[in-house]
Amino acid sequence: MNSRLGQLLWVLLPSFLLLIWAGMQVDVMEVDSAQYASIAREMLHNGSWLEIYEHNQTYNSKGFPDKPPLVFWTGAAGMWLFGENNFGFKFFSVLAALIGIYSVSRWAQLLYGQVAKVPAMLFAGFNVGMLLMLQDIRTDTLLVGMLALSIWQLETYLRSSSKAAFILAFVALALAMLAKGPIALVALIAAFGGDILVRSDWQRLFRKEWLLGLAIVLLLLSPMLYGLYHQWGWEKGIKYYFWTQSFGRITGENVWKNDLGPLFLVETYLWAYLPWVPLLLLAIWTTIRQKASFFRRAGGWVAPFGFVLLFVAMSTSQYKLPHYIYIVWPFAAVWLTGWWVQLQNKSIAQNLLAALTLVLFAVSAMVLFHFSEANIGWGALLSLAFILMAWFYWKSADTDLKLFGPASMALLYFGMVANFWFYPKLTTYQAPSIGGKFLHELPVHQPVFIYEIADESIHSLHFYAGMVLPRIWKLTELLPNTSSVIYTTRIGFQKAQRSGVQLKVLAELPFYSSTQLTTRFLNPATREETLEKHYILLVSP
Repeated sequence: MNSRLGQLLWVLLPSFLLLIWAGMQVDVMEVDSAQYASIAREMLHNGSWLEIYEHNQTYNSKGFPDKPPLVFWTGAAGMWLFGENNFGFKFFSVLAALIGIYSVSRWAQLLYGQVAKVPAMLFAGFNVGMLLMLQDIRTDTLLVGMLALSIWQLETYLRSSSKAAFILAFVALALAMLAKGPIALVALIAAFGGDILVRSDWQRLFRKEWLLGLAIVLLLLSPMLYGLYHQWGWEKGIKYYFWTQSFGRITGENVWKNDLGPLFLVETYLWAYLPWVPLLLLAIWTTIRQKASFFRRAGGWVAPFGFVLLFVAMSTSQYKLPHYIYIVWPFAAVWLTGWWVQLQNKSIAQNLLAALTLVLFAVSAMVLFHFSEANIGWGALLSLAFILMAWFYWKSADTDLKLFGPASMALLYFGMVANFWFYPKLTTYQAPSIGGKFLHELPVHQPVFIYEIADESIHSLHFYAGMVLPRIWKLTELLPNTSSVIYTTRIGFQKAQRSGVQLKVLAELPFYSSTQLTTRFLNPATREETLEKHYILLVSP
């Protein structure tokens, strides 16, 4: 390992851990993360770990149990340990992702030696998508971490016959499947199967112990499968988990469809894997052009096949969201590492990365000063510190430091801006989380209801209120002769005004959907025009 690159890692590590800690303090984001946090909190209180409930009713999304339970289990366990707060919900997911980053580095080390360890860790952990995964918790955060651990341990077993590695590989695979379904098993089979096929290494394929590994997986899945069958039956429970949830998005059997086109995930990857995107494109081109003899060693084609086959499969899905692409992160990092350690002339890679580093600095600074409206003094000090560090590494005579140093500093700068300024500012426009905290601290004991509003974007209301809030559609459903508190939209407020009841506005909250950012919202001059209003009202008979 390049000793100076190892020193760079120790320089980066404290800031990296600091920005992760900051991200764990950020309010859970609507829609997905807030929904998972709300369900996890409810699970902790109702004690139903195998049958999943949301708002005291069977958890379902368009009539199906959409997500496996690991994100709920880990969220509930974290809140049991650390309290019902952001940190508690995110703790185990973040831990799994960090284990995944370490696993990627050790997997690359197995393939390419000690020199690959730090580059693989940087390629896996220091990118825009990973920072988002560590802050805005999705099922993919757990999936990526446990899948990387499974691959590392499986490759370790194939090289050493370690029983401990064998068991851990399939335990991690089961956890990945508990996080996001059979896609984890598909990823493993596609990656290792492609490697076996290209090299005709049939000894890796025909092993009777694979049956034992599958038995371990089924044993660990059995609590979830029992809960699914008991709550949903075969068709909507077991079959949905093993087939419809994942493969049904390709065959058309799944009800979720948005038909975003085959290039949607390509476009997503171009920003989500910054700053390493140009290097990855070079690695892909080199592998195709030279047929990459370097990858033909045992296990060398696992990463390229895992990346390509999963990317193609997901791009053919009839329902795609940006975070679906995260599953290819471990494969991209190891593929890129294999290309990097054998690259002789690195000047083109350095220049491409330098240009992207400048872009990342510029975008981060614009977000810091324009959208976040940070204190000019602190913002300037932070910006200057990271720019000087990037310049210091760019002037280094060490080739690896010249490339990794500036790019990593730009990424850390982006992360600091995101987790200390951008997302904390953004969540001030997330009315349900603000409203939930207001209701939690409200020094009155009237019953609280949600009025005239669906649940698609207000999951954080339940989480921060610390209770499941019942929903009503008519004020006549309120308890007779009793004052009540209602949470509602502008339309609900207007209907309540016309109903003739006595109203007192307890809170007026700005609302904007954080998943639909536009330039008009990001611009402070036009932001007010994009906001809706939510209200907390005291209703008296």
